[in-house]
Amino acid sequence: MKQNKHRTLKLALLFSVIIFSIMTLSMLLIGVIIVMLYYTGHLGELDTLFLLIWFIFPSLITGIVIAFLVAIKGLQPVLKMCDAITKVAEGDFSVRFKEKYLIYEVSQMAECFNVMVKELDNMNTVHTNFINNVSHEFRTPLSAIEGYAALLGNEQINKAERIQYANQIIGVTEKLSVIINNILLLSKISVENMKIEKEYFNLSESIREVLIMLENKWSVKKLSIDLELQDFLYLGSKEMMEEVWNNLIGNAIKFSDSGGQLKIKSLKNKNTVIVIISDNGIGMTKETQEKIYDKFFQADTSHSQDGAGLGLSIVKRIIAVHQGKIHIDSELNKGTTLGVSQSLCKPSN
Repeated sequence: MKQNKHRTLKLALLFSVIIFSIMTLSMLLIGVIIVMLYYTGHLGELDTLFLLIWFIFPSLITGIVIAFLVAIKGLQPVLKMCDAITKVAEGDFSVRFKEKYLIYEVSQMAECFNVMVKELDNMNTVHTNFINNVSHEFRTPLSAIEGYAALLGNEQINKAERIQYANQIIGVTEKLSVIINNILLLSKISVENMKIEKEYFNLSESIREVLIMLENKWSVKKLSIDLELQDFLYLGSKEMMEEVWNNLIGNAIKFSDSGGQLKIKSLKNKNTVIVIISDNGIGMTKETQEKIYDKFFQADTSHSQDGAGLGLSIVKRIIAVHQGKIHIDSELNKGTTLGVSQSLCKPSN
């Protein structure tokens, strides 16, 4: 605090010296004019002395005092801002300017500073939450691996149990691999203005390929699959779009009851292709729909044995990178419908 006062005093004195110098030059100029008037006979000797004593010297003294006071008052917002910037640099994002300043430019600077610090605070919160969530997601499978490894070290277990524990470790390792891949993918596609390698591919055919890869999941649940797919050539990243279908269709399967129905439809509306994925599963509440794209959010932990709540965050970002939109319509205990709309570059022949 003392250091700030000393710094304020030094700057005020410097500012005062500058203003005093300007005023001194002005007064000297006035003095020269008075002397010239005296020698030309326009002023008498007493008049000149009177002007020098009662006008110039008091004006200089008054100017010094005013300059000093103005300097102290004018420099306070700047010094406060310097202190605030130092606090932000040290990690304190609670700093805000609440005062209203008379100088418009200073007020604008204070408002911009508040907006900047608020954004930094939000980014820091997101970063902290992301690290905490990643740590949690890693801790659970690693603890499971540690537990199964300890059981494998027990010499009293039989061969069947040993195989069972080894398979459990493999399963948990695969889940951990999915989490790592999703985090890396999310990090990659979160970069602003990222460039993707585009190619022409059949959008509906890529959906069919994903369905084949997921056959072991929907066949176990005995889901009926209703496809209405039109063939379109689409310009984009085939790998990324297959990640979208894998997440959306995989979620529809995961949250569907045995014997349920899954409908997938693609259609063209002018120069836009729309893919609609519907299920008659457990559905979602309005509150869940508002959070469904948040990182690490899981709508129903009883169904979340796969992944870490990153899927729809990845989906939304990939679709945004392709200049598309995603819409969700869901009702609890009745099902969910997801619509993905994207610009179509060229129809297939």
